[in-house]
Amino acid sequence: MTSNPRVAVLLIAPFLVVSLLLTLPVYADQTFHTARLPFVITSAGSAAGHPNLRSGHVIDIHTNGPIIYALERYVVNGAKPNTDYQVELSVSLTGCVNPQNVLVPTALLVTNDQGNAHGSWTFTPASVAAAGLHAWMTLGITWTLVSGGVTAYQTPSCINVALD
Repeated sequence: MTSNPRVAVLLIAPFLVVSLLLTLPVYADQTFHTARLPFVITSAGSAAGHPNLRSGHVIDIHTNGPIIYALERYVVNGAKPNTDYQVELSVSLTGCVNPQNVLVPTALLVTNDQGNAHGSWTFTPASVAAAGLHAWMTLGITWTLVSGGVTAYQTPSCINVALD
């Protein structure tokens, strides 16, 4: 170690700055916490020749702010190779208890030769308004993957999502 105090400060200062940044508060959405939901094959998907996935899921991340409502990440591993899957949200306007649904298309997943694909979607206030969902505070959502008009995969249950 050096006996020069100036050099010692220059060596220690970056670590102090990083430590301070790591202690600053981070604000997450207090109403809805991040959800990771698996995709499972549907009976229609099985009948149409879509295989059981090795793995697949949607990650739904909500921020606490007016610029971005949600970030969604989609992953499939072992789906039908070289196939397009349209991600559609089946949205119940009054939560999971009401079957009144609106279909909201988001990302298009295109699988490779091994049947793997990933994609993402960002919900902004403008995209929520364009989908006609801005007037609703709690929505029930089931995620589906549609190929050739067939709902091949979906999340196993509806979850309630709050727009705040």
